[in-house]
Amino acid sequence: MSILKRFSLAAALLTLAGCAMNSNTSTDHYYDDDFSMEAPRSETVAPAETSIESRKAVAEAPKYASNSSVVSEVSKKVAAIDAKLRQVQKNIKKDSQTFRELKAKSAEESGRYYEHIARIRARLQNGTTPGNPELVEMWKQASALLAGSDKNMSETAKLSSETARAKNELDALLETIRETFSVPGAMEIDHENLKLLEDETNQTIVSLNRLSSDLTLQITRQQQYFSSESQNINLLSTEIQNGSVMIRGRTQTQAPLPATTLQTAPAYFSSTDDLPEADLTGRRPLMIIRFDKQKVEFEQPLYKAVKTALDKRPSTHFEVVAVSPFNTKTGEAEAAKNADAVREALLSMGLPASRIYSSRANKDSVKTTEVHLYLK
Repeated sequence: MSILKRFSLAAALLTLAGCAMNSNTSTDHYYDDDFSMEAPRSETVAPAETSIESRKAVAEAPKYASNSSVVSEVSKKVAAIDAKLRQVQKNIKKDSQTFRELKAKSAEESGRYYEHIARIRARLQNGTTPGNPELVEMWKQASALLAGSDKNMSETAKLSSETARAKNELDALLETIRETFSVPGAMEIDHENLKLLEDETNQTIVSLNRLSSDLTLQITRQQQYFSSESQNINLLSTEIQNGSVMIRGRTQTQAPLPATTLQTAPAYFSSTDDLPEADLTGRRPLMIIRFDKQKVEFEQPLYKAVKTALDKRPSTHFEVVAVSPFNTKTGEAEAAKNADAVREALLSMGLPASRIYSSRANKDSVKTTEVHLYLK
């Protein structure tokens, strides 16, 4: 091959190489993924999540702090008082929330308790079998709810003690604040913060006093409720075992009177001769029951009269007087029978036998047999 041809071939090869280098790079990048190296892309770095400890530190930062670079001894005391006040406020807030929950729980449980009691009494009023297992189960549920109210009362009393302790702490803080005003070496900002702390402490005491008053009122209500219903539910157990409260063939269905023990009725009297004569001089009867018809429904009025008397004087005793016209033996026997019925009614209400006395009296003014009830 001549030298001229060789130069021509070389020139052609160089031309082809140049065309390949100047071609559009988007047409073929077969090896780009394997060998190309791209400049690192700028990335947006998300801010680091704030830790729980950091958030807690911000939340617990002193509310009243000096912005000055100089920290005096008074500034340190202000920070300490601030921290203590915030801790007491935190405890009060927690106690307030607990109290709201206890009140709601007590209201819910007492509502369910009275629902059970009402259902039991409705069944007893209509008459049922002695020891009815359905009523026994309802009684157990009611008893458990009543026990829960006792627990709630204890928890409420505990809260009351905690509020008393918080009050002592706030009083001590106020005293510390007032003493700190006289400490030398304070800056103006220290005294401004002390005034703010004093105002906030006084406001906290007002809120605490309101909470304490509400707690005391709630405890009083709970004590009255538990005391009364404890007696009632004990008597209700006896009524369930009987299937009803029976009085001479009649059913006693009213709510029970406060009592501690249900006593056995004493022997019945066949006539007023078995009864001591009553001394009624200057005495006014609590109630007069006139047996002037075949069936006298005296139980409900008797219950109301006796309950009113016991509410005024819980330790009072009662005297049941069989009253009949003069010179009527039949009337005396009937009066004794009626007095037995009244006495048995009192026993069924839960009044102890030791607090019931029986006696007799004759009166010209009466036309039929009567039973008079006196306070003794």
